[in-house]
Amino acid sequence: MVCQQCHESAPRCTVCGIPLGADHLHLSDGRDLCARCARTAVTDPAQAQVLFARVATLLTDTLGLGLNIGASLQLVDDPQLQTLLAETAPAVQDEADKVVGLFIRQGRRRLMAILSGLPQILFIQTVAHEWAHVWQGENCPLLRNPLVREGFAEWVAYRALKALGAVKKAALMEQRTGLYGDGLRAMLRLEAEQGAAGVLAFCRKSE
Repeated sequence: MVCQQCHESAPRCTVCGIPLGADHLHLSDGRDLCARCARTAVTDPAQAQVLFARVATLLTDTLGLGLNIGASLQLVDDPQLQTLLAETAPAVQDEADKVVGLFIRQGRRRLMAILSGLPQILFIQTVAHEWAHVWQGENCPLLRNPLVREGFAEWVAYRALKALGAVKKAALMEQRTGLYGDGLRAMLRLEAEQGAAGVLAFCRKSE
C-alpha cells in the first residue's frame, strides 16, 4: 500500500514499476529495484550460471530442447545490453528499454546476454525464452515469421515457469498483448490440439 502522493510522484522500480521504498537497491548502472525485486535479484555471475544450468536441464528433460552447440551466458548491465542491441538488433531500438535478454549469433560467436539484477523468476523466464531462440537457430535456421519465433520462445518460457510452479507469473504471460502475447496464445492452442511434440514440429517446419 502506498499513499496517493507517492503513487504519483515517487521514483519507481525499473522491474515491476511500483514506487521505491527507503530500502531499495541501487545498481551501478543507475537502475533501482524495490525491496521485493531486490530480494532475489541475480547479480552474481556464479549464481547466474547455476540458474542457467537448471533451466538447461529443465528444458532438455521436459521438452527435449537439448542443444548441439549451445551458447554461453553473460550477465550484462544496461549500457552493455543497449550496445549489443544497437550492434545486432537495430530493429528493436524503439523498445530497447524493455529488452532484458538477447541471443547473439555472429559466425562462431553464440552468446546469451541477460540483464543483471533481474529477480530470479524473471531471470529464469528470460533464459528459457532465449534458450528457445538458440534451439531455433540449430533446428530451424530459416525461420523468419516473428509470430512463430517469439510465440514459440514465449511458450518455452511459459512451460518452464509452469514446471517450476510459478503459475501466477505464467498466467500474466497469457495476458500480454501484441506479438508476444498473440504468439504465446497461438502456441498454447496448438499444444492443446497436438501436444508439445506438435508445437516443436510446427516450429521446425515454419519459415
